Amino acid sequence: MRSPLLRALLLLVPLAIAASGCSSNNPTVPTPTPTVPVLVTQTFGGTILAGGVNYHVLSAQKGDVTTTMTGIGPDPTVTIGMSIGVTSLVSCTVVLDNPAATIGSQLKGTDTAANSLCVKVYDAGTVTGTNTLSYELTVAHY
Repeated sequence: MRSPLLRALLLLVPLAIAASGCSSNNPTVPTPTPTVPVLVTQTFGGTILAGGVNYHVLSAQKGDVTTTMTGIGPDPTVTIGMSIGVTSLVSCTVVLDNPAATIGSQLKGTDTAANSLCVKVYDAGTVTGTNTLSYELTVAHY
């Protein structure tokens, strides 16, 4: 006959082997949390002389882009040119243009990748002599 101690050992060895097969040395890989894009609104302003041009550069992520002319002075009924495009090393490649923007005019588009964008504001022939035209615009983007 077998001793009770031997019997207990014979029962414990298979249990120990089975238990060791259940453990895992592989760490749990966390599931990435998707980043939610955040809408950013930037305001730009300046003045334009006759024949003048101003550029404003911003960094945008993939998504919708809306440029809105929010102020023109001293005469708010005057038109002004505004464009939005993609900045390369030394230039602004215009994608959308409105040569006769008024207060409330918008340019809407979609940036297909993260880019450096440029907003061009220019005299569309409405500034004469030594007069200056002030402007303010907003760009909403991701």
